[in-house]
Amino acid sequence: MATKKAETIVNPSFSKTQLVKSNRFNTESDLLNALLRDNKLYTISEVEKKILDFKKGKVK
Repeated sequence: MATKKAETIVNPSFSKTQLVKSNRFNTESDLLNALLRDNKLYTISEVEKKILDFKKGKVK
């Protein structure tokens, strides 16, 4: 019988610099510079959530 191998899904993490320079976030580069910290790694889903949360924010 064939044995099943446990598959682990790895979400790659990226630095602020990598994300700002990426083609995926080229229109939000200024926003990423303001929202993200320099010495922290982020997944794509974390960055997308931060962008959405910021855009949904209300002005006081």
